[in-house]
Amino acid sequence: MKKNILKISALAAAIMLPQMLEAQKFFLRVENIKDVSNVKINPIVYSLPKTVLSVKVTAVNEISVKGPYSQYAQKYLGADDVITSNSSSWSISNVEISSYPIKDSLRTFVVESNFPCSMTFSRDGFLESVNTASDYKEENKSFSQNNNFQEDNFQSGKIFQDINVNRYETVFDTVLHVIDADSIFTAVPTQRTQMIRKSLDEQAQELANQIFVLRDDRKALLVGESDGKSLPSGDALKYMIEQLNKLEEKYMSMFVGKKIYREKTYVFDFVPEKSEHSQSILFKFSAQYGIQARTSLKGNPVMIDVTNMMDSNVEKDFNESQKIIRRKEKAASQDNGFAYLSPANGKVKIVQNNNVLCDKVLNISQMGLVRYVPQSIAQNQNFKMVLYPDKGTLKSLN
Repeated sequence: MKKNILKISALAAAIMLPQMLEAQKFFLRVENIKDVSNVKINPIVYSLPKTVLSVKVTAVNEISVKGPYSQYAQKYLGADDVITSNSSSWSISNVEISSYPIKDSLRTFVVESNFPCSMTFSRDGFLESVNTASDYKEENKSFSQNNNFQEDNFQSGKIFQDINVNRYETVFDTVLHVIDADSIFTAVPTQRTQMIRKSLDEQAQELANQIFVLRDDRKALLVGESDGKSLPSGDALKYMIEQLNKLEEKYMSMFVGKKIYREKTYVFDFVPEKSEHSQSILFKFSAQYGIQARTSLKGNPVMIDVTNMMDSNVEKDFNESQKIIRRKEKAASQDNGFAYLSPANGKVKIVQNNNVLCDKVLNISQMGLVRYVPQSIAQNQNFKMVLYPDKGTLKSLN
C-alpha cells in the first residue's frame, strides 16, 4: 500500500512539474500607457522623447540720425555722403536652430516583470539603460527665452547732446545816456554787454573751423612739425592721434549724421507633430517694426518647415507589418519587450518670403518609428540594453 502511495505521488509530481515550471516562466510586459486596462500597483513608467525645435533669431535695428548742421556739410566741408533725414529699419542678421527633448505623452510605457530588472533613467524621465550602467552625459542645447515685443522709445535728439558747440557770442557796444546835472544835459557814453545767439550758419562755420584745426594738429603730429617743441612718441603719440580721430569723428557727425546699430535676440520653440511634414508661422517680421509675435498684424510671416527625410517607404511598410504581427500576438499574449525609437532625420528650414534664412538636418524623435526589443531577448535575465535617452534610440543591445 505504501509503495502504491509513493508511485502515485511520483506520478503526480511528474505531471505537475512542467506546469510549475511554466508558471515560473520569466515574463516582461511593456505596454503603452493608453492601452493599460488594469491599474498597476507601483508601476515602472518611462517615456520616449519628443523633439522640440528651438530657433534663435537675431535682428539688427539700423537707425540713421540727421546731423544738426547737415545742410552745411557740402558748403563748409565738401562732404557728399550725408544723412538728410532720420530713419529706422530692421533686418534679420542671424538664425540658429537647436533642439531639446521633452516627454512624449503618446509614447509613454508601463513596465511589468516577474524578475528583477535594473533600470536607469535620465533626470527628465527618459530610459537610459537596462541591467547595465550608462555613460550618457546630458547636454542642454536649447536657447534661453526672453522674448519682449514691446516697442521702446528711442530718442534720437539725445545723440548730439554731449558735443559742446558755442551757440552764443558776447557783443560789446556803447550807448549814450543823457544825464541832467543842474539843468545841464550831458550825454555820457556807457558800455553794454549782450549775449546774442549765433545763426545756424555761423555755428556750422565755427565747428567746421575746429575740424580743420584738429586735422592740422594731427598732421603736425604725424609729420613731426613741432615748432621747436618736443613731440610725444610711442604709445603717447598713438594715444593722442586716437583722441584726435575720435574728436573729429564726433564733430563730423554734426554734419554728416550718425548711424546707430542695436541688436535684439528672440527665441521661438516649435514641436513638429506630424510624421511626414509640419509647417507653422514662427513669428512676424517687418522692416519698420522688427520681429513681432506670430499673432501680430504688423509684418509678414516667417515660417518654420520640417520635412521627414525618409526617402523610401520600405521601412514604413516593414513597420506596418510588424504592427500587424504584434496585434495578432497580443490576442494570445500581452508580453512585449522594451520600446525604443528608430531614428528619423528631419530637414528644418526657416523661410521668409520664399527665401531660406537657415536650414539644418536634425534628429526628430517623434518622426521616428516605435520598435520593440524581441521578447526572446528581453526576457533573458542576462539581457542588457543602453539607449540614447535624449533620442530614444538604441546604443547597444546584448
